[in-house]
Amino acid sequence: SAIGVIGFILGSVAVGTVARGQETPAPVNNPGFEGAYTSVVGAGTVTGEIAPGWSHNSGFGDTTTVYSRDTRAPHTGASCQAITVKSVRSGNLQLLQDVTLKGGSIYTVGAWFRGEPGSFADITVQGPGPQYQQLVNTSLSVSGTWQFVSGQGYVADNARGANIIISLNKPGSICVDDITLSSRPGTLVPKPVLGVIPAGFFGIHVLNFQLGRLRNAGFYDPPYVVGVDGDAIKGTIAHDWQDNSDWADVNINYRRDTKTIPGGGRGQAVDITAVRSGRQQLRQQLFVKPGQNYTFSASVRGTPGTRVEMLIRNADAPYDTYVARDITDFDGNWRTYSVTGPVGQKGYIDLMFGSDTPGSYSVGKVQLTSSDGKPATSGVTFPPNVFGTLRLWDSGTTWALLEPQAGVWLFNQLDRWVAAARPGQDIILTLGQSPTWASSDPLRSDSYGAGASAPPKDVADWTRYIQTVARRYKGRIKYYEVWNEPNDPTFYSGSVEQLAVLTTAAATALKAVDPEAKLISAPAYSAGYLDRYLATGAAAVADIIGYHVYATPPEETARQLGNVRLVLAKNGLLAKPLWDTEGGSGDAATPPAIAATYMVRKYLTDLAFGASNFNWYGWAPVTPFAVGTVETNDTTVLTPAAKAFGVARRWLSGASLTGATVDPAGNWALSFTLAAGQKAVVAWNPDRTTSFTFPAGFRPTSQTNLSG
Repeated sequence: SAIGVIGFILGSVAVGTVARGQETPAPVNNPGFEGAYTSVVGAGTVTGEIAPGWSHNSGFGDTTTVYSRDTRAPHTGASCQAITVKSVRSGNLQLLQDVTLKGGSIYTVGAWFRGEPGSFADITVQGPGPQYQQLVNTSLSVSGTWQFVSGQGYVADNARGANIIISLNKPGSICVDDITLSSRPGTLVPKPVLGVIPAGFFGIHVLNFQLGRLRNAGFYDPPYVVGVDGDAIKGTIAHDWQDNSDWADVNINYRRDTKTIPGGGRGQAVDITAVRSGRQQLRQQLFVKPGQNYTFSASVRGTPGTRVEMLIRNADAPYDTYVARDITDFDGNWRTYSVTGPVGQKGYIDLMFGSDTPGSYSVGKVQLTSSDGKPATSGVTFPPNVFGTLRLWDSGTTWALLEPQAGVWLFNQLDRWVAAARPGQDIILTLGQSPTWASSDPLRSDSYGAGASAPPKDVADWTRYIQTVARRYKGRIKYYEVWNEPNDPTFYSGSVEQLAVLTTAAATALKAVDPEAKLISAPAYSAGYLDRYLATGAAAVADIIGYHVYATPPEETARQLGNVRLVLAKNGLLAKPLWDTEGGSGDAATPPAIAATYMVRKYLTDLAFGASNFNWYGWAPVTPFAVGTVETNDTTVLTPAAKAFGVARRWLSGASLTGATVDPAGNWALSFTLAAGQKAVVAWNPDRTTSFTFPAGFRPTSQTNLSG
């Protein structure tokens, strides 16, 4: 695979459209879930009976699920398939059927759903292994009445062994009936937005950059709520600290300790009422320089008889403990304890307090110092001038953390990020994650706090939140995004209709305070969900359409953005700017040389298929979703991917995009007029080393690869 500035080619082509009337039905076995149901066999905690023609994917997720034949009120016919998911320990529940797909087509899948209100049903057409591409997808928050949902997407190649999949990734109860599948001709081709590349196009997530230093060492507000009444793990924890006990069988209550700490700060109290297996763990993760000595100290107090381990360990498996001590001499008073020792050859660590016995203890006033006695940092340097946009999702700036109590505002985290932005650098603030007090479902347990995924019970609270933030950061935060990934109930558990109300209210509130600010619609990662959301009319009040694309290889971005453009065309919104506000490519198995091309190819493919902004997730070591920008074992060292990104960014700073093509040999080429006026092409082939033909009359003067 080669990639570099090699020359200039003119050209641009558009996504074609075909009338809906040309759709051809595709065969589905037993789409109405009729006939004699058969028992689920050998599925462990999955039991019940399934309609003929359908099967349970027992190898994917670990769930407790009951299938059944429902004859009470099918949509049509004599029966429908009922599915009740009682718990999800990993993956999701999948009911599927094999189908054969024809390449060069746009497929539409549809289904009727009803069920327990609040349950999320998902329907997907997935390509065959080993890639298992999600070719078509849509989801629905079900209600007690039947609702129809559909999605569409491109299929480039003939595919045997594809699947229609009905899935749930959270507990819930649904019925599904009358599956439809149809196709029409359609070929995926680039559709770039020609002209000057926006200065903010090359965006990044702050993400783990913030993990390069100790945070909230004094356990100050805002806290966030974990668990709800009745949960085994519940209470409030100071921001930037996390409970890590969900793998254990324990009962824990977290709360603030009001006893004064000598030297200042607040205390985090931990009440452990039962430990049946495993242990309680409170941690903070950060990056330090590997192989060096560090001293971890803290003020700790507890009740007599409590045993607490204070330790530094590897944050990844096999979770080696680098240095630790047991604390048992508690008398109820604050005392300072410390541990000192070297970390291993990977600088990603947990600072942790843990206990495997019932009791109560509190921690506060934490310090981490290097061998010279100075506060420890990883040496990670964030290159703010390289990136045009900083997206602040996962930066401790959700509504739940900004306003933990009604009218009580805590802006320290957001102030820090706004201050870090350089002149001319844009910020995207993702709105949402309801505080527990404002949530319409405060008893719902969520990753971002109790009730956080639920929409607010009163839109007036939402409006006040947005206007308060917009007033404070007027002229400094330019872009606001309605909610993160609303098609995933981990982030948003409300209905698409409620999301539309929040979008309209956000637009009104924002423009009343800061007319120059721009609103980005809620960025889903399902084109089908986006279709339902846009059909409400919500996008009419948004300045920008948001979407998320994770794609391996990066060229998979093309199909996903092609699907989005189908939705935009259907809803008359092709004129709106399209932003890919979060995504990535590759993982830990991606070789460094390939990773270097992946990061650049992802940005370029976004450009080729019409995105005006893309934000890589994120400035950090490798994650399961994206190759890293800094090395895991030494976060002071840039990866080949980060270096290649810098080279490509320098090529294209101030450039204008003049065309994009993909030829029959699979050669990609984007043409530009550079800032100084030269004509240039960036070209690559994702699959093989191959030849590339310059246009007649073109005289290349130089060629540059990703090493510069």
